[in-house]
Amino acid sequence: ARKQEWKKMNEMFNKAVSINPDGKALGRPVKEITQNYREMYWAENYNKAVRRFNNYKQKQDKSILENAIEIFDESILIDSTKSQTYSILATCYFELGDTSMAIVSGRTGYLMNSEDFQTNYFLGQILSSTGNKKEALFHIEKSIQLDPANIDALRYLATLYYENGEKEKSVEIFEAAIKQEDDKIIKANLYFNLGVVYLQLDQFEDAEDNFFYAYELNPEDTEALSGIAQTFEDAEKLRQASKFYRELIELEPENPDHYKGMSRVLMKQGDGDRAKKYFEKAKKLGG
Repeated sequence: ARKQEWKKMNEMFNKAVSINPDGKALGRPVKEITQNYREMYWAENYNKAVRRFNNYKQKQDKSILENAIEIFDESILIDSTKSQTYSILATCYFELGDTSMAIVSGRTGYLMNSEDFQTNYFLGQILSSTGNKKEALFHIEKSIQLDPANIDALRYLATLYYENGEKEKSVEIFEAAIKQEDDKIIKANLYFNLGVVYLQLDQFEDAEDNFFYAYELNPEDTEALSGIAQTFEDAEKLRQASKFYRELIELEPENPDHYKGMSRVLMKQGDGDRAKKYFEKAKKLGG
């Protein structure tokens, strides 16, 4: 172990246990003390790898991430029974761009401990990003069962329902997440996402309400303001829509989307000349 020859260490430990598991070593049964040593060395390596991974997240240096993966692999050599090693290793591989290894590691962790929140949550996120929404939904739902109050998992589940076309379920989950959230900015984001779902369902009044709630909680959020403008436009409330598009143009004069929105509203109002001017401005800005 001091030479970091983990395979040989385990061979010796296993041999000792096979000879006499209840024999005393340092005053304790061999099967107990060998496991204690494994856990000690595993914890040292695992924590070192986690520190490396956190360092990578700060610096975004792939060489640091590759080093973290090497140390996590060492942790598996020391003790292959710890499911949490596989779930965070899956995240490392995903960050590195190796989705196949990320899925293999994530599924290995799940097979070892299917009742672990992080294992299900990480695997669900990875599967979703690779387009496997159905299996991703299973694991995210499982993570919610294990930790019903986890706001990140609730938000992710609501988004997955939306992406799977189950918009009514998405509304239900977003509303549950909003009730549990205290942070103003996160709550504003949840209201915004709920507004988007209602907009997709053509429930314009509900969409409008949620965009306003988002904007009230976070006046810096121009996305919410844009959602309000879009809702009024889709509901054919063109005067209100033009008011908010003008406000957006004042706040973000370099954003071509606001000019295009204003152009559409003016065209619907029969003002083709002004609509053309706003459209030309959007084109100049790259829209």
